[in-house]
Amino acid sequence: MTKMPSNVLKSDVIVVGGGGAGMRAAIAAAEAGATVTLLTKGQAARSGATTMACPSYQAAFAMEDERDSVELAFEDTCYEGRYLGDENLIKALTDESTERAMDLCSYGMKFRKNDRGNFLQVMHPGHSYERNLVILGDGQAMAAGLRRQVLKQDNIRLVEDVVVTRLLKDKDRMAGLVGLDMRGGQPAVFTAPSVILATGGYPELWRWTDTEPGLTGEGVLLAYEAGADLVDLEMMLFYPTGLCWPSEVEGTLVQYEGLLTEQYCGGRMLNGLGEPFLPQTKRLPVRDVMMKLMFREVEEGRGTPHGGVYIDLSKSPRSPDEVTAILHRLDSLPYNELKDLGINVLEQPIEVMPVTHYTLGGARVNEWAETSVPGLYAAGEVGGNVHGANRTSGNALAETQVFGQRAGLRAAQYALGRPSPAIDEALVSEESKRIYSFREDRPNGIRPIEFKRKIKAVMHEHVHYRRHADGLTTAIEMLRGLRAEELEFVQATIGSGIYNYEWEEALEAHAMVQLAELVAASALAREESRGHHWRTDFPEMRSDWEKHTLVRQIDETTYNVTEMPIVRLKDRRSERRAADPLLLEAGVLEGYGTS
Repeated sequence: MTKMPSNVLKSDVIVVGGGGAGMRAAIAAAEAGATVTLLTKGQAARSGATTMACPSYQAAFAMEDERDSVELAFEDTCYEGRYLGDENLIKALTDESTERAMDLCSYGMKFRKNDRGNFLQVMHPGHSYERNLVILGDGQAMAAGLRRQVLKQDNIRLVEDVVVTRLLKDKDRMAGLVGLDMRGGQPAVFTAPSVILATGGYPELWRWTDTEPGLTGEGVLLAYEAGADLVDLEMMLFYPTGLCWPSEVEGTLVQYEGLLTEQYCGGRMLNGLGEPFLPQTKRLPVRDVMMKLMFREVEEGRGTPHGGVYIDLSKSPRSPDEVTAILHRLDSLPYNELKDLGINVLEQPIEVMPVTHYTLGGARVNEWAETSVPGLYAAGEVGGNVHGANRTSGNALAETQVFGQRAGLRAAQYALGRPSPAIDEALVSEESKRIYSFREDRPNGIRPIEFKRKIKAVMHEHVHYRRHADGLTTAIEMLRGLRAEELEFVQATIGSGIYNYEWEEALEAHAMVQLAELVAASALAREESRGHHWRTDFPEMRSDWEKHTLVRQIDETTYNVTEMPIVRLKDRRSERRAADPLLLEAGVLEGYGTS
C-alpha cells in the first residue's frame, strides 16, 4: 500500500491558481490575517488566462461620459448575459470593479490616460458608454503587479508547479487537498479549513481555442467531486474571430473590436464572396450575435475556402503606418506570425472563425464566492453563475479582482480560529496510489496527448457552437466509451517523475474526459438557444428556460442534471430592453429581449 506523503503543509487558507483571481484572493486573505498557501500549476503570473488577456478592464468611472453609472453597467451586464446571470453577483461585480481597479494601481499597474490626465475609457460591444479601461502592458502587466504584491506578504507561501488532484474533507467541510508536486515528482498534502479554487475554465476541451493550454477544467471537476454544485456548464463563450488558416496559426485570436472599429483599424468583415454582411448598426454586435451572423454566411454557402469569413484591412481609411501601429498596440504576435507565413494583413484579407475563449459555466457560487460546500470557494472563471449566457468585454478581468478579493476575505474569516481539520490518511494514500498509477507500464499504453485529441475531436464535432440533440447524445456516448475503454491505458513516460509533464497531462486527461461529458449533458438538458448556447433543434430563446442548469454528483459514476431559479434583485418580466431592430431583422436573435 502506498504510504501517506510525509510532506504535509498547513495553513489557514489554500488558494489554487496563480492567475488574477488566485493572486488577488491570496492577497485579501493575507491582509485579513490568515496564513495562506498559494498553489500554482505553472508559474504564478506567467501561466493561466490573465497573462494572455487583452488590456480591457470594465469600470464605470464615467470619465468619458458623465451619463454612465454603476447602475447602467449592472443593467448592461444583465442584458448582455441574456438575463441568465445571478444578479447578486452582477451587482457585486459592477459595484466594486472601480475600487478593485484602484487596488491594481496601488500594486504598480497602470491604465492608459486621456489628454485630461484621467483614465482613458473606450467603447466596447455590449456597453452603453465608454467604460473599459486600457491596461498598459495587457494582462501580463496586471499579473506582474499582483505577483509583486503577493511577494510582499510575509504570510503567503507561494508553491509553484503543483497539480492538484483531489480535495479533502473533514466530514462535510473542507480539510485541504492532495496534489502532484512536479518539483519533487511525488504527491504532497496541503491542509487548511478554507480552500479557494481559482483555476480558470475549460476551453481546452475543444480543438480550436485561443487560450493558455493549461485551462483544462480540473478545478471545476475538483469542486464537483467534493460535492459542490455546478451550474450552466453548457455556456462556453466562443470568440468570433480566431484564425482558421493557415493551419500553423489555427485558433489564434485577432481582436475584431480593434480591427473593425473606426476609431482603431477601420477594417471590414466580408463573406467569401467579398461582400459585407454585418448590420449597419452604430456599434459592433456582441460576440454571440457576431458568431451567428458569421456562421449564417458559411451555412448558406458564402464562406471562405477554409470555412470562415474574412477580415479585410486593405481598405482602411487609415494609412498603412497607422494601421500597423494600432496592430502592434493591440497584439503584434498574430500579425507577425502571418507575415512569417507570407501573409501581409494590410494587403490581403485574413480568414477567421469562432474559437473557444471563456468559460461562462462552472461551480455555483454566491456573492461571496462561497460554493455549496462549507469552506470551499471559487473565484474567477472557475465560478459559473456571474455572466450568464454571454460576457461583455472587460468583465473578465474585473471579475478576477472583485471575486478574488471577496473569496480571500471570506475564506480568511471562515478559517481564523478554527481547529486544524482532520485528514483521512487512507483516502490520501488511495489518491497517492492513483497519481502514481499513471506512470505504471501498461500494455497498449496511450499517450496523454493522443487521448486529449480524442476528447477535443468529440467536443469539436458534436458540442461546438452549433448543437443538436442527436450530436449531443452521440458525444455523451463517445465520451463514456473513452472513459470505459481507453482511460485506463493512458500512461505517462516512465522515467523520472521530476517535472514529468506527460504525467501532468495524464492527470489532465483524466479530468477532461469526465468534465466533457458533464458539459455535453448540460447542453442536452437546455432545450433552447441563449447566448453562446446555440441549439439548431431549439433555435429560440425561451422564457420558460430562463433558469440555470445544475449538475450534481450522485456517486463516483453517476450524476443528475436539474434546474434552479436565477437570483433576481427585481422583477424583470416587464423590464426588458428591446433588441437592436436591425439585429432582429437579420434573423439571429429569435426571442431576444422578450419575457
